[in-house]
Amino acid sequence: MTAQANQFDDSPRDREPLSPDPQSSGTEVAVSTLKFAGRALSPEQLRFNRLLERSETLARKIDAVRELADAHRIVSGSALRPLEVQRNALMRDMALWLDERLKRPGLTRSQKRMASNAICNLAACLVALGDEAMRALHDAHSDATLADQDLAVTSDTQAFLEQLLGEALPDGRQYSSLEDVLQASVEQMREQARAQHEERAAHKASRTSVARKRQKDGQAHDAQGALRAIYRQLASALHPDRETEPGAHARKTALMSEANAAYARRDLLALLQLQLRAELADAQTISTLAKEKVAALALLLKERVDVLTRELRDLESHTRAEFDLPPYLPFGANSLRRHLQEQKQDLQDDIAMMKRDFRRVRDDAEFKRWLREQDST
Repeated sequence: MTAQANQFDDSPRDREPLSPDPQSSGTEVAVSTLKFAGRALSPEQLRFNRLLERSETLARKIDAVRELADAHRIVSGSALRPLEVQRNALMRDMALWLDERLKRPGLTRSQKRMASNAICNLAACLVALGDEAMRALHDAHSDATLADQDLAVTSDTQAFLEQLLGEALPDGRQYSSLEDVLQASVEQMREQARAQHEERAAHKASRTSVARKRQKDGQAHDAQGALRAIYRQLASALHPDRETEPGAHARKTALMSEANAAYARRDLLALLQLQLRAELADAQTISTLAKEKVAALALLLKERVDVLTRELRDLESHTRAEFDLPPYLPFGANSLRRHLQEQKQDLQDDIAMMKRDFRRVRDDAEFKRWLREQDST
């Protein structure tokens, strides 16, 4: 790691930033510069280097997932959206055609029931896809409105989740939408997990020696002090109000915004990189820095690694859900590409089937056979 031995000095330094552009100095160069160098590194320095590498690896993976999702979103939209529009239009046309057919004579009571069921299935699917205009058509052919059905599903889901969790959902109320129930259950599970973690931590702390606890508390205090010192140094050097020249004012405003965001999320790595860009740290290894201070910096990096680990997990989970990628498939570009082809083929098959159905129902005898097929499925 490169910085000065007075890294924790709170004294202000007013220097021009090395670069106004976050990409100009290069993240890889900055990280390489920040690492401790040499053969005889202490355990604290080695741990810092490992956490630094882990932090950057996670950050690169997060960027890669975002780039993959953005690229796949464009490809998926251009490949699937036109097919989805075509399929939805065929479903809508079929539902409306069935509704009109029911107004004409020639159908038995059983056949009318089967046609109404087919209309309800098509209309409910379209409403779920965002076509609210089909809600009235569904409700006109169903004994229970979609709103009543949604409430019943929500109530049943809430009862199941409360039984699973062993306690009522937050606020102890009856939720009105399935989305609210699922969100409340997620919050409840997180709260239970937090309580379990605190209980385990308290149990572990009870077995920890007083000296060890004091050491950990001291490291946490040093870590917060180190973070605050670096931030104050940056705030003093980069304060934009000290600049009258518009270009320099804009550069410092941008860098100060980065520093504020990094400090708010306790991102030591981002603050150290800003120091390099602002020429507030030199290229000399801080081998003379006390091991307690190195441990404090490592503690901050460990916090950041934990945050990035959760962020990567949540981002991959969100991306899987967005593109409906099954959990049994590995996450990656190849899986997304293959899944896209499968989705495209499924839509094309649905469209071809619906076109065949539309041709069949125009013939009255075929229409009645078609109704029996729908009822049997």
